[in-house]
Amino acid sequence: MRAEIASRRNPKIQEIRKLGRREHRARVRRFFLEGTRSIEEAMDAGARIYETLVTPHLFEYSRGRALCERLEAAGAEVVTVTDEVLASVSDTETPQGIVAVAAMPDNPLRLDGNPLVLLVDGLRDPGNLGTLVRTAAALGAAGVVLTRGTVDAYNPKCVRATMGSVFRVPIREEMSTAEAITFLKGHGLRVIAGDARAQVACHDRDLSGPCAILVGGEAFGPSREALEMCDARVRIPMPGAAESLNAAVAGAILMYEAVRQRSAGRET
Repeated sequence: MRAEIASRRNPKIQEIRKLGRREHRARVRRFFLEGTRSIEEAMDAGARIYETLVTPHLFEYSRGRALCERLEAAGAEVVTVTDEVLASVSDTETPQGIVAVAAMPDNPLRLDGNPLVLLVDGLRDPGNLGTLVRTAAALGAAGVVLTRGTVDAYNPKCVRATMGSVFRVPIREEMSTAEAITFLKGHGLRVIAGDARAQVACHDRDLSGPCAILVGGEAFGPSREALEMCDARVRIPMPGAAESLNAAVAGAILMYEAVRQRSAGRET
């Protein structure tokens, strides 16, 4: 039987709890994952897992036992803890019996060829960002760029919402809005902002070439600086009564429109 950590004051537990703070995550380049599926997804994507906390209940299930064996075979430390200790580390109300510490991916943006990039400016909701990252990965985006002031991509809620996609699409953070747009334009991308006040609908704007789709914050959309620097603005037609769309939904529609136009171009 594995030795069990029963104290929340254990140095290992205290160190892992620090990963709940953005500044500490950024300093050590590590973050934590929760739940069997998230950790399986991370390992499938080739993530480096340093250590894992599990409760004894996890070993009652074949899937849990198999995951622990896989983690140990990959060189990760597997530590058994009490339910109370895991709850002190977990970000969820009902912990799933396993938490892992992973290395932040260090994948460069793929800006050759005909790249599609998601540029996020001032988004604050981690669930929305996680959904956008997951969508960007699903649509084969070259990367995701987050401007300063945007929620951290490795926030636990954001990581859960990505469903493992945080490992499958390159993410670059901590550039100012001006730096990010200048960087993308310098690599030949047009920056197209989603703006409900724009005159041109997204399907009437050419998004088939190298471009970055700019999504702003939930309350006010892209910043004035971003709108002034972007190459074009587009709106999503809404024949119904709603005045606006959720930021993640809007970003997903705009990215999909860019992919649709590229697919249509290949068919002609």
